Amino acid sequence: MRIMPYLAIKSRFLFSGTERDGVFFEKMMKNNWKKVKLGDILEKIIGGGTPSRVVADFWNGDIFWATVKDMKDGVYKLSETQERITEQGVKSSATNIISKNTVIISTRMGLGRCFINKVEMAINQDLKALIPNKNVDVNFLLWLLVSKTKEIEVMGTGTTVKGIRLEELRNIEIIIPERIEDQKKIAEILSGYDDLIENNNRRIKILEEMAQAIYKQWFVDFKFPGYEKVKMVDSSAGEAGGELGSMPEGWEIKRIEDVIETIGGGTPSKEKVEYWNSGAIQWFTPTDLTSNKQAFIFQSSLKINELGLKKSSAKLFPAFSVMMTSRATIGEISINIKPASTNQGFITCIPNEFVSVYQLYFWLKENKDLIISLSGGATFKEINKSTFRNLLITVPELETRRTFMDAIEPIFSQMKNIQLKNNNLRKTRDLLLPKLMNGLNLDL
Repeated sequence: MRIMPYLAIKSRFLFSGTERDGVFFEKMMKNNWKKVKLGDILEKIIGGGTPSRVVADFWNGDIFWATVKDMKDGVYKLSETQERITEQGVKSSATNIISKNTVIISTRMGLGRCFINKVEMAINQDLKALIPNKNVDVNFLLWLLVSKTKEIEVMGTGTTVKGIRLEELRNIEIIIPERIEDQKKIAEILSGYDDLIENNNRRIKILEEMAQAIYKQWFVDFKFPGYEKVKMVDSSAGEAGGELGSMPEGWEIKRIEDVIETIGGGTPSKEKVEYWNSGAIQWFTPTDLTSNKQAFIFQSSLKINELGLKKSSAKLFPAFSVMMTSRATIGEISINIKPASTNQGFITCIPNEFVSVYQLYFWLKENKDLIISLSGGATFKEINKSTFRNLLITVPELETRRTFMDAIEPIFSQMKNIQLKNNNLRKTRDLLLPKLMNGLNLDL
C-alpha cells in the first residue's frame, strides 16, 4: 500500500488525500536518498557541564538546565526542566547555553534519547547539542535520531553507566533524502503527531487543574455546596487525635489506615524465568510512573505471571487504585486502569466508599512535601509504611462524598480519554517512523 492511502486512514488530520500530496510522495520516492555518516551532516557538536552543587549562587536562577532526567520516553519536545541555573553558574562551569529549536541527544545515562528544546537552555555533560549543516532540516535530524535510538543504545559501553564516544556517534551510518524539501515534508508528518499530543497534554493539564481546584475548595477550604448551612466544629475532638483546626460538623479526621487498605509490593526473582514467561499481570516499577507523569497509567513496562505473583511479596490490587512511589523518588502517583501489582518501591492506596480514588489522588498530591519530609534512610530515602498509615485524612459525610464524585468523575473521564488518544497517536507515529526513515519503502 502506498503512503497516501495509509496516511489518509491513519492521519486524516495531516493529509487531505489530494492529488497534489500523492504526486509529491511519488516524486519523493523516485528521488535519491544518500547513505552517509551522521558526522557528515553535522556542522558541530556542543557539550555541556554541571555547575558546582556546593555554590548556592550557581542555582535556582532563570536559565533552564537540562539533564537526562528531563527526557521522558516518547516525548521529543522540551519546554522546561526540573532545575535552573544562574548566569554565574554558566560562566563557572563547562555548560553551554543552547539556542531554542536545537536537537539535543543523550550520550550517557539514558543513552540515545533526544529532543528539541523549545526554549533556550543549558545542558549538562551527559547531553550533546547537534548542529546540522545547511543542507539538513533540524526537525528531520530529530526524527532521524529517534529512529536510531535502539541502535545507539546497543552501542553503549561501560560497566556502571553506558555511554557512547563522540567519534562513535559521528560514525553512525544513516540514509537521508538529498533534497531538504523532502526532509521537511517527512518531519512535518511526524511532528504533526507530536503537535496533537502536545495540544492534548495542555487540555489534560487544564482539566486536572480544574479538578484540583474543586478538591481544594471542598477539602481544604471547606467550601463545598451548602457549606454555609453547616456548623464548623473543633477537629481536635476527632478519634484520631489530630489537629486540623475547625472543620464541618459531620466530617471526621481519620488515620489513613483506619479508612482504606494500603499495600506494598515485591519483585519475583529475575533469575526464575518461569515467573515472567507469558506474563499478563501488570507489574509496575517507579520508573513507569516517573516516565508517565500522568493521572492514569495504562501499561507497565514489565509483566509477571500468576506463579511470579504467588512466589513473591507482590500483591494484586484492583483497577482504579492509587499507586505512590515510596522510596528514592517519593510521591510520584498514578491511577491504574487494570488490576495490577508493583515492586517494593510503592505504597498503593485502595479506595472505598469512605475515600474515593480522586480524593486519594489529590490528598497525596497535597501532602507530597509532608510525605517526603517524613522519609528517612541512609542510602536512599523511603517513607515507612507505618508512618504513612498514621497520616490524617478528612472524611466527609456520605452526601458530600457522593456529590464530590459526581463533580470530579466526568473531568477525570475526559482526562483518561485524552490520554488514550495520545497513546494511539504515539503508536501510529512510532509505526510510521521507521518507514519514513527507510527511504520511503512503504509497501505495507
